[in-house]
Amino acid sequence: MIQRIALFYSNHIKNYLFPNDEGSDEDYKNLHYKKIRLAGQDIQNTELPLEKRVLAVHNIGLLGYTGGYAAAICAAEYMPLMADFLKQPSLSDDQRISVLEGLSGVCYVHLTNQKQAHSMGLYTTLQELMDTTCPLSTKTKMWSCYLLNILCCNNIPVIRTLVGSQSLRQTLEALEGQDWYGWPKNYARELLCMLGFWTPQVVTTLGAGQVAEQNYGS
Repeated sequence: MIQRIALFYSNHIKNYLFPNDEGSDEDYKNLHYKKIRLAGQDIQNTELPLEKRVLAVHNIGLLGYTGGYAAAICAAEYMPLMADFLKQPSLSDDQRISVLEGLSGVCYVHLTNQKQAHSMGLYTTLQELMDTTCPLSTKTKMWSCYLLNILCCNNIPVIRTLVGSQSLRQTLEALEGQDWYGWPKNYARELLCMLGFWTPQVVTTLGAGQVAEQNYGS
């Protein structure tokens, strides 16, 4: 999903952020750093409208993802501030999704940033957003689930933290039954398997021409 956002960035946003950018790779890297710093200033400026600060969070995620490993390290400095937006009750669903997208960009395929997110307790916030009792939209819960997938990717400490949580299992099972049309995968199902709550589907032949798919729970 974050790759699709990056493609949209390349086609529609990059020219806005980097007009007439024809410099060297080093210049390109420095521009990323500069844009990340400017966006970070916007995040911290409480006098700005909330929507502009949320846009800055989203931009940091895009810049951290598209700028490579070093840019993601730079963007990670603002992760605590970015994550704090998730706890603001005044955010609309769309704004909260923008924050989740931004955090996904900073953490995607970046183990150091995933570890930082773990130390911040971001996985706990995501579980709260995904909970069946939370009044947020299904789309927001799906983005929370997607980010939790990113945090678990190749990250044994996070997985160990989540394994055995029956409340998380119930949350994921409820979310797994939603319509994930438009997403590359059903990320609730991915997490259920990753955390050992489900085993991958097994196809069993019951008789001539009769096939059933079974899920064996843990």
